[in-house]
Amino acid sequence: MANVLKVAAWIVVTATVASADLQPRLGGAAVYDTDLNVTWLANANLAASNSFGTAGIDSAGRMSWSTAQNWIASLNQARYLGFSNWRLPGTPASDASCNGTFGCSGSEMGHLFYLELGGQAFMSIAAAHNSNYTLFSNFQDYAYWSSTNPADGSSAWTFLFANGSQAAGGKTNFVSVLPVLTGDVGASSVLPQFAFGGGWYSALYFTNTTANPASFTVNFISDSGTPLNVPFLGGSSTVVNLTARGTAIVEAPNAGSLNQGFVSVSLPGGVEAYGVFRQSVAGIADQEAVVPLSSAFSTSTTLIWDDTNYTTAVAIVNPSSVAVTVVINVTDTGGGTIGTSSVPLAPNNGLPAVLRSLPGLAGMAGKRGAATFTVTSGAVAVLGLRFNGAAFTSVPGAQK
Repeated sequence: MANVLKVAAWIVVTATVASADLQPRLGGAAVYDTDLNVTWLANANLAASNSFGTAGIDSAGRMSWSTAQNWIASLNQARYLGFSNWRLPGTPASDASCNGTFGCSGSEMGHLFYLELGGQAFMSIAAAHNSNYTLFSNFQDYAYWSSTNPADGSSAWTFLFANGSQAAGGKTNFVSVLPVLTGDVGASSVLPQFAFGGGWYSALYFTNTTANPASFTVNFISDSGTPLNVPFLGGSSTVVNLTARGTAIVEAPNAGSLNQGFVSVSLPGGVEAYGVFRQSVAGIADQEAVVPLSSAFSTSTTLIWDDTNYTTAVAIVNPSSVAVTVVINVTDTGGGTIGTSSVPLAPNNGLPAVLRSLPGLAGMAGKRGAATFTVTSGAVAVLGLRFNGAAFTSVPGAQK
């Protein structure tokens, strides 16, 4: 039973969903562009209200190009909205979509301005736009930094939402920042367990269902948020390269003492994944369970439990960027309440536990029923494991 209490982590997975137009994500905090397969921050001037500890930002949220790099790094260090791959938008070094300054839709910001928001040359986006404009807030009538440098190296491409122009700006200028990340955050999922050593083995299986190669980084992070070293992989991250229709496995063998944490993955569109856990106990055959993925953005999860002759363990995860209190309501087969409990979780933290060991839930022993895990803000993901001695299996949850 000690191992049940120790095993907990989660895997954040991102994939894309093809559809049309701009789509709100994360309760309106982000906006997904299905054309470019990128997700924009909905607050177009976040830096004015949150510097994330970065020096050199003025009261209007503007900063030099080097400060913009530092601010993006701080954004990722804080795993803002649950992600660590925010970046500055890109601009082609030579944008073939235009012959001069206006009408340049080849860059990510130009595409957003002209094609997604209905902006017009020589007019502010606040004055001329379509209904997608309401998905964003705080657009500045000023320039925004790009990640791309012109040939001279002393400047970087900027885009002005004040008039739809694209031009090079000196890197010491103070300019606004609109972060973006590759992929669709709305398809993010959670697998709330990953552990190796101390009798446990974990593996991740990936398959590419598309006709194009795919490549992505798998990052291993401890429960406390620091990088988790996986000796078998030689570090806290590894790159997975998939050929068209190819498959791959990433393994964390049972070696040494128990290590646990979570794995952050941004999957390209068309790449599927699942986890496998194996427990090794001397004198008996190894036991395995396949673990399904869950949404990282649901606010409620319900799972069915059976503690008559079994033990139900759970890994409860807060995959969001805000602290949450998970309220757990446990009912019996007749729908009557057995007990309630609450679990506070910091951002991107998790808790492993035998369910009936949580305060208020001891009445589960010898009974069957359902358990609902709910948060009023942020998100929650829950994985159940049913143990019968050394044998175990996963218990999927129904999410809302």
